[in-house]
Amino acid sequence: MVSALERAGLENWVLEFVAGNGFIPADAAPGEIPAITDPDQIADPAHPCRGAVPRVHSHFFTPDGEFGSLDWNGDPVDDGTYEIVDDHAFAISKEFPEDVTFKFTPRGDSIMFDPVIPDCAPECFEAAWSVAVAYPGRTWRLVD
Repeated sequence: MVSALERAGLENWVLEFVAGNGFIPADAAPGEIPAITDPDQIADPAHPCRGAVPRVHSHFFTPDGEFGSLDWNGDPVDDGTYEIVDDHAFAISKEFPEDVTFKFTPRGDSIMFDPVIPDCAPECFEAAWSVAVAYPGRTWRLVD
C-alpha cells in the first residue's frame, strides 16, 4: 500500500490508508483481531509499516452492477456500483463527485487493475482510494 501510494505521488495519504486498512494490529483480548484504525495511533509515522501484518482483502463485482470490498474479517468496507466502459476499463460510482475509472487486464483466473488517477490528485481521497482498490502492479485472483 505504502509503495503504491508513493509511486502515484500520494504520499500525503499513506498514514490514513495504513491505519484505515488495518495493517497494524492493536492489543486485544484473546480471540479478537482488532487493528489500529487512526493515523495518530501509528507509533512511528516515519516507518508506518513497522509492525504490519499481511491482511486478506477482496473485491466483488456482481452481474447486476454492484461493487464491494471485504476486509480481512470478511466485513464490508466499500460499496458502490460499477459499469464496464470498454473492453479494458470500468468505472466505479460512489459518493465521490466523479466516477473513478480503472483499466483492467484479465489473465486466466486472475486480473490486474490500474487506476486512472483522478485530476483532483493528490488532495482528494478518491485518488488515494483508487490506488488502494487497485494495488497497481499486483494480481488479484478469482475465488468462489
